[in-house]
Amino acid sequence: MAIFAVWAGLSVQSSAKGNVSKKGGAYGLFLIGLGALLGVVFFLGGDWISPIYRPIVHIAGVVGVPWVGIAFFNAGFGKINGKTWNLLSLILLVLAILSYLYPLGLYATLIGAIALIAVLVVCVQKYKGSHKTAALYGIAGALLFILSGLVIGTVGTIAGFPRVDLFHYGLAAASYSLGYSLKRIG
Repeated sequence: MAIFAVWAGLSVQSSAKGNVSKKGGAYGLFLIGLGALLGVVFFLGGDWISPIYRPIVHIAGVVGVPWVGIAFFNAGFGKINGKTWNLLSLILLVLAILSYLYPLGLYATLIGAIALIAVLVVCVQKYKGSHKTAALYGIAGALLFILSGLVIGTVGTIAGFPRVDLFHYGLAAASYSLGYSLKRIG
């Protein structure tokens, strides 16, 4: 997952050319990749990394995923200037800290859903002409994110496979798909 998310981030960043929202989408993918990389250490028995790993994974979910959503929103509905992007990012970071220190119930699910709905709406809108394939990748990426988080989860097994593994495979494919789509649609 870490490799796919970082590769997707690099791919998006290389095509950003001054587009602050698209760069933000790349940063979101980098955050997801960083969380996954720290997760590798954690799941290999590095419990000592938990004080770093847990907050980074939380920030990846409540800031990184929305950054990807903002990048898609910008691609579909117009320019988000640097000041607006910075303000949105500041709000997301403050809410991330608050939701980490004082769990806000369904906040993480809600903010992720808003971001992924933005991806879906833009990709459905862009599903025409030369953007068809990229739009399909975006739709697949958003649906894989949703499926991984809401259906697969991380506890137990499915057909003998640990859910946590299937969850991460789904997110790896989702990260690749979203990066592919954003690079071409944005």
